Amino acid sequence: MIPYEPTSDARQPTPSMPASPLADRHGPRGALPGFLAMHRDVPALGEVLGSHAGVTTTACGDMSLASWGLTSLTMQDPTFALSRVARTERGDVSGARIADAMRSDPAWLKALLPPFAAVRGAETGVTMVADSMGFRQLYHSSPNATGRPALSTSALLAGWARSAELDHTAVAVQSLLGWQLGQRTLFQGIDKLAPDAIAHLDARGIRLDIPAVEREPEITLDEAVPLVAAMLRTSLNALLDDHPDAVLQLTGGQDSRLLLSAIPIARRRGLRAMTLGVPGSGDVLVASQLAERFGLLHEVHGFSTLEDLSSEDAWGLVRKAAMRLDGMADPVALAALDTAEASFDQGVRISGLGGEVARGFYYVGAVRERSFTHKHAERLAAWRMFANESVEPDLLDPDFSAWGRAAANSEVAAVMAAASEEWFHATDQLYLRHRMQRWAGLTDTAVHDRRIVINPMLCQQFLSIASRLAPSAKAHSQFLARLQMELDPELGRIPLEGRGAPAAAAHPGPWRSTTAAFGTTRRLGRKVTQRIRRHNRAPAGGYPLAHKVVQHWRNHPELLSSSQLESFVRAEWIDGVLAGSIEPRPSSVAFLANLLVATQVDVH
Repeated sequence: MIPYEPTSDARQPTPSMPASPLADRHGPRGALPGFLAMHRDVPALGEVLGSHAGVTTTACGDMSLASWGLTSLTMQDPTFALSRVARTERGDVSGARIADAMRSDPAWLKALLPPFAAVRGAETGVTMVADSMGFRQLYHSSPNATGRPALSTSALLAGWARSAELDHTAVAVQSLLGWQLGQRTLFQGIDKLAPDAIAHLDARGIRLDIPAVEREPEITLDEAVPLVAAMLRTSLNALLDDHPDAVLQLTGGQDSRLLLSAIPIARRRGLRAMTLGVPGSGDVLVASQLAERFGLLHEVHGFSTLEDLSSEDAWGLVRKAAMRLDGMADPVALAALDTAEASFDQGVRISGLGGEVARGFYYVGAVRERSFTHKHAERLAAWRMFANESVEPDLLDPDFSAWGRAAANSEVAAVMAAASEEWFHATDQLYLRHRMQRWAGLTDTAVHDRRIVINPMLCQQFLSIASRLAPSAKAHSQFLARLQMELDPELGRIPLEGRGAPAAAAHPGPWRSTTAAFGTTRRLGRKVTQRIRRHNRAPAGGYPLAHKVVQHWRNHPELLSSSQLESFVRAEWIDGVLAGSIEPRPSSVAFLANLLVATQVDVH
């Protein structure tokens, strides 16, 4: 794919070097803890970090490790856990154990429950380790990139420190998908650390240790169900032993119900649970019924506080969210969530995130083994991936838009081809190694300093078993339904929100294919309608928050007048937004906010 070149004289500008972005992004209030490691003779390190009092810099041989908001696990050397989740499925892991592993066997830490990461500085350089899913986001300069190498918790800081230009393919993917694929970031020469990987920085540059992924032997449903049931029971009991005040994020869906089912009945009464949603919605109704049935202490929280925000405060929230997301996921969605979260206690959360990988998230049609082509991947991207968070077509420069769609399609096809030659296994990996890692993991990372989110179904055993099941065993939620009936048949006979009871899917009868086909047709029908109407699905609270952000831009049109948008966005579209003739989608507001943050650190 040939890099896109704008047809005008405008060229990709080098992001301006701020006096001290830490004073804004990593100040004492709402700080996002992190680090940046580069050669100690690099002037950009000091220019980017400034002289903020919260930054501690340690010499590590020829490298400097600058950190903020972190406390070393040992007095011997700077060793930091980069996540508040530090546990296996059997219990919490001590800071001393983490520090010892970073000295002697960093690879041992990759088995900890995602999200987890750690970094250590020593005379030999700086080493950072990712979890098995790469869920806790870490970044490094590409080993073959020119310029001084860097490691960081922030792609933005690493990009600014290296004066990196935007990656046009990454911008194209994000304009259609809303998040990134593979290990790309918005900056050329800056990559995300791969799952299960270790990076080391010293005077010789960046060295990466990325183990090869080996295909494990297939497992049957009869073998898988009791193994996973035992694992979840052990994990949930250990979690409640360590954190008795933990809160279950309860919805009307299947995954949180599985977690509730893994908790012994005697421990359910008095268990804290919360549901985020509009009172009276399907999710809230089902969750409330379950809570009443088992004596849970249930709270429901909504997004009503958005109405009280000023346009200036709305932009401030979205801008800070874009910073925390490193410009690579939806800051409107995160800002709306942050606003809702501010109304209730933070602490340890039990999340069902992860169950999707065990039910074939991208499966459509009859599930039988088959190969695929670039066209199949392109069709999946158009109908299932680009429909939800893409910007409106008129926003993008026409030449960039045409080039960008081809580039994004090629990216989807490439990551699927690299995952497997078989279609359904490739779509499983697309969900697990890309959507989960780069969207869900990034969102978890953005809030890790505020609350501890524990996802029992992200442990290696669960993911390994899910990947070893035949696609036909996962399709139509058969595996998860069988698991539900193994854990708690009573809960398995209660309908899910908008769907039937899991019991019906556990042992399907002769009408299964007809019912499944009807469900698939209904989902495709919704996607067809969505494409015809040229609308996408906004996050909860997205429309009112995006509207307030646009009001702020209209009050401060200089925010959208930068030449740094010219390579990608039509000037006429910007003019229409500022004049009030265009009301952009929340997805378009999110995309613009990310571009502004990546290229204009000092926008207010």
